Amino acid sequence: MSYSGLNDEIETINGHNKLNFNLEPNHSIIFEPSTLIHMDGKLILEPTIFSKTGIFAGIKRSITGQSFIDSQVTNKTDNKLKISLCPPLLGTINKIEILPNQIWKFSPSSFIACTNNILVSGNINIFSNFRSAISGQNIVYTEVSTQDGNPGIVWISAHGALEKHEIQVGKNSDTLLINDGVFLGMLSEDKDKNINYWKQYVNIGSANGFFKGLLTGTALMMRIENKYNLENDSKCIVYTQSLNIHNLDNYVKSIAIRYAKNNSGISLFNGGDNISKLHKYENKLNNLNNINT
Repeated sequence: MSYSGLNDEIETINGHNKLNFNLEPNHSIIFEPSTLIHMDGKLILEPTIFSKTGIFAGIKRSITGQSFIDSQVTNKTDNKLKISLCPPLLGTINKIEILPNQIWKFSPSSFIACTNNILVSGNINIFSNFRSAISGQNIVYTEVSTQDGNPGIVWISAHGALEKHEIQVGKNSDTLLINDGVFLGMLSEDKDKNINYWKQYVNIGSANGFFKGLLTGTALMMRIENKYNLENDSKCIVYTQSLNIHNLDNYVKSIAIRYAKNNSGISLFNGGDNISKLHKYENKLNNLNNINT
């Protein structure tokens, strides 16, 4: 299937990515509502769950950090019309083709947009995701696949730079160790090849021994490897991001804690020291008025 009518472009301005579409007549895309920058006023914008499974897929998607209802924009004019989208966090955008019978997993809140034959749901199976959670990744994931037997496209945002890894599994298997907070996504299952990469090749372990790892912060890492010596000879596709999302979380928390210490009690919610300053000025003004009278 050709997607030339979308005329998509990942544009870099002052070091920052944004995603542009110059939609041709009768073409449409689906996107996460919070990523919209601007759009031509002639485009038709409609809410959508974009799923044959309806509300259930929307619920699972919302649990993993995406919107329950997404937006579908369609060009019903005779001219090309533009819409621009942004990444949810400061980082880069990547375009990934999703083939039929493939299932991809991505970190929560990384989805930007997709073609309208893509199903974006959520994987909330905490048991199958338990190993990744122990290694400092997520317990739930956004899950992407096609709905109509044709290839589709999804645009994903990374926190920082994005890197693609093609890991040889099966014979002469490679091993990739991923630190906590930097796993972005991967091809989790290929039904045509009868390979479940997520179950068969995602493990946890240390970089160079558990006790050494306790001292270096690498005791429990995500490992992509052929641990069980399976005979499938293929490549496991994995994406990582250069900025650790946990570092951002800790930075925001430190600011909140520092602010709370400097503004005790309810002052955190009513303006802090600014409120007391206002009361002082009001008292001074009242004293001046009393002197004048």
